[in-house]
Amino acid sequence: MISMRTLSGVLLLLCLWPLQSMAVTSVVPDDERAWVETAFQLVEAADSGRAEALAFRRQVQQSRETLRELVRAADPEDRARFQNMILMVALLDAAAACHRGGVIVCPPDLMRQMRLQIARLQAQIGQGG
Repeated sequence: MISMRTLSGVLLLLCLWPLQSMAVTSVVPDDERAWVETAFQLVEAADSGRAEALAFRRQVQQSRETLRELVRAADPEDRARFQNMILMVALLDAAAACHRGGVIVCPPDLMRQMRLQIARLQAQIGQGG
């Protein structure tokens, strides 16, 4: 027969089990942190007004491909955490289309949106900006 003490211990473990799995899934992998850092650098480059358009487009394309691989490798239940990254890629794509004289020149509203989005991403992964 199972004692009350054993039963209460089992119940306690069962109650804490979801908390342990939440703690594990809240850890942000290094490759996601690296992706956010790359996105931050792209936002900074777009804001500089000196980013060469062709190289910027290539970097955005590479960033999109990296994100695609991150999403594919993720557990399907965890894919929602990539929504902010996907929005960031869309904003970077829009920035890549804003070129004049061979350099990236973004409208102020797009720059504002990109800065807000990169701040959201940094907050999401616990990175200071």
